[in-house]
Amino acid sequence: MLYIRCIMKSYHSIAIAILLSGLIASLASCKDEVDESDLFTFTGETAYSYLQNNEDFTDFAYILSRVKLSKRSQSTISELLSARGNYTVFAPTNEAIEHFLDSVYETKNFDLTQIPDSMAEAIAKNSLIDHKEQPSYLSTTFVTGALGKTNMNSRYIQIDYDNAPDGSLITLVNLRSRIITPDIEVINGVIHTIDHVIDMSASTLPDLIKQTENTRIFGKLLELTGWDDSMLLYIDQAYEEYHAPMGNIDKGGGYAEGEMGPTPEHHFYGYTAFVEPDSIFVEKWGIPAPIIVNGNVQNYDEIIAACTKKCKEVYPNATDEDLTSTRNAVNQFVSYHLLPERIIYNLLVVHKTEMGYAWKSPDILSINAWEYYETMGYPRRIIKITEGAQTKGKRINRHSTYNNGFFDKYDEASCDRPGIKILENNGGLVSNALNGFYYTLDDILVYDEDVPNKVLNERMRYDFTAICPDLMTNGIRQMDQNDPWIPILPGYLKNWWYNEDTYWRYAPYYSTSIANYQCDEINILGQYDFIFRLPPVPYDGTWEFRICAPEISHFGMFQVYLGTDRNNLMPIGLPLDFRLPSSNPKIGWVMDTNDIDYNREVDKTMRNHGYMKNTMHDGPTSGSAVNVSMRAQNGDYIRLRKIIYNGRMTPEETYYVRIKSVLENTRTCCMLDFFELVPKSVYGGEEMEDPW
Repeated sequence: MLYIRCIMKSYHSIAIAILLSGLIASLASCKDEVDESDLFTFTGETAYSYLQNNEDFTDFAYILSRVKLSKRSQSTISELLSARGNYTVFAPTNEAIEHFLDSVYETKNFDLTQIPDSMAEAIAKNSLIDHKEQPSYLSTTFVTGALGKTNMNSRYIQIDYDNAPDGSLITLVNLRSRIITPDIEVINGVIHTIDHVIDMSASTLPDLIKQTENTRIFGKLLELTGWDDSMLLYIDQAYEEYHAPMGNIDKGGGYAEGEMGPTPEHHFYGYTAFVEPDSIFVEKWGIPAPIIVNGNVQNYDEIIAACTKKCKEVYPNATDEDLTSTRNAVNQFVSYHLLPERIIYNLLVVHKTEMGYAWKSPDILSINAWEYYETMGYPRRIIKITEGAQTKGKRINRHSTYNNGFFDKYDEASCDRPGIKILENNGGLVSNALNGFYYTLDDILVYDEDVPNKVLNERMRYDFTAICPDLMTNGIRQMDQNDPWIPILPGYLKNWWYNEDTYWRYAPYYSTSIANYQCDEINILGQYDFIFRLPPVPYDGTWEFRICAPEISHFGMFQVYLGTDRNNLMPIGLPLDFRLPSSNPKIGWVMDTNDIDYNREVDKTMRNHGYMKNTMHDGPTSGSAVNVSMRAQNGDYIRLRKIIYNGRMTPEETYYVRIKSVLENTRTCCMLDFFELVPKSVYGGEEMEDPW
């Protein structure tokens, strides 16, 4: 594992910038060699020929001709951009490159041919996105925030908008680069010309927060509590050295019962922080504003004393005076802002399959969707982020009541806790760090009593990938490609453990109409025996644990175990058979009718058998608006919910689930789509649980 502590004081600190740029560039590779059969031989402009033949981009073309695809390759990026494929190119003009190099090397008219290879790699690979089989980015597909695919340096490119003096709209790339001419379509992609070289921050996330001029208070709290030292990881170096890259199946790609397939190219670590700007601390908590002299804060002692007093009021049971202790009030305040995964803004809430939503028109929201995230630190706690047409942005810990009957639209009937708004960007300040993102807030984020007892006192539905932070960090969750599966090797996933006969693969199903929650699923094959860790429940009480249960003849049968001792989990009930038809009397599924009372009687019968119908909230989609719910699905692809466990659970305990195949046939599949943690107040209250 590689630990990086960036001590850059200047954004263009030459030595460290070149070192880190070269390191990042050496990790990224599209293909070791460009297949000569892929080179275009017919008339037409490729991305490279366009740049080479245009007098405004000859410097960029020269850099592309110098840079190798990787240390293992003799092929250059210019050859790649002369071949078939789909590339998005943010092409800096000659003037932009000259200005950048003069600034970095503090020399007028710096000789382009003298730049080190690491600098050339950084300029080239920061500017390019390889889409493989997916279409390149046109400006009409841009949304505010990070683009969904990383560049060739495995970093996310961020899009923002501003107004020009004449009132026209300006598109900014990574805040500093303005798109001059968008959407130049060539036969292997799209070129957007820019007026500044794309310059990625080389700071780790905590260092970026500490360096940012309006987040000094939170940055200091990170430092004093020691959480800055817990967010330094960037890449798993052992994975780089011993594992074959994605697509190279001859050197150890994923294996599942005779099937070879691509495994992830890298294993990055990442983090996300929700940060109150200094002005919010001053406005909401009355914290003294930082007094700055020569770039240094003069009154940190006064600021920290005021913050400590406020944190003790919010977390009265955290009495340890050591700021680095997880039982300290300031420590618990800070850790509730931190997530152990790198999440782009647009995926903080996954919009894909909720009723009325069309993912091909991402800006038009419908009913509320949400994500639950386990934060870092102790005690284990959950953040809920909600977004929909009624929320006016992404909101942390919003609480609403809903119209949620069989024939109601799932809209908010009332909202007594609007939630803290997550801002799209921090004005003109960089928020995209080497190993993660921070997002500023419009209020103070705390885990007050209403969070567990009101906000989270509900049916909490998780996509199974939501408990796999490595998938989000590495751009695998919700990846925009149609590969049937992406095998994940043992040790790649935090919070999962499985034996050598377990073959774990992620199926993105990006553009299919399969009735999956969020359009994806996890398939597990082999003589599987695996364990995963559940997120914490918010309070002590009686809870149900449910999983999505398909009914498909080629699926598997397995025993489920649950408990707090990962090495000694107890079996729960009889083995669960995914091959059992939903019409079997042991399940009792019958299609809904227009008679609500009849539907509820069917629901009661199924519940007595330990089953429930699927949800009304989501449905199958190929990109157009969802108009049929998963509950309404019928035919050969019905999916249900199976109640696995009902009993006492407490936030003080960590719960694990084990699933072990009981069949000899290793081709049968354990499909994991979503699961639910549901308090008794929902399923056992005065009113029957809603179907959504």
